[in-house]
Amino acid sequence: MNFSKNPIDILAYKKKKEMRFTTSITSGTEFYFKPKIEDSIFYVYYYPAEKFDDPKKIDQIIVYKHRENKHKYEDQTEILIELRIFNKDADLGEANLIGFSKIELESKFGNDFLTFDNGITYSNKNKLLILELDNSKVKSYRYIKLNTEEINNGLIEQILK
Repeated sequence: MNFSKNPIDILAYKKKKEMRFTTSITSGTEFYFKPKIEDSIFYVYYYPAEKFDDPKKIDQIIVYKHRENKHKYEDQTEILIELRIFNKDADLGEANLIGFSKIELESKFGNDFLTFDNGITYSNKNKLLILELDNSKVKSYRYIKLNTEEINNGLIEQILK
């Protein structure tokens, strides 16, 4: 997974998932990256795992859509804002981090991370990767494109609330 680019190819991922999803419009958050484009919305794609027992643990992709493409599923102009991943999913490619050990994370992303109660965070410019760990293995994670490059514990705490 590369921080300097999008961690996944959204269109390729959506093609693999076919029509197994639901959507909704969201207002976003104050810390989301938001280009100054008129007639735009934040959209959430929900991708339930084959077997899930907790509706709060459905994988989500949040995108920024605008103008004539804002209600099209196959939109090459949408901007990835956030991934919320709770389940192993080979369709994520390199972003399939569920189950990675802390050692594997350090090998992939390095040792420059912040620690919080039950996880670690990596940042690169305005991108943040928050990894929740259980027994030193990735239980869930969030990749977020932020409206700031000043990432600190206070911002991370605000995001985790």
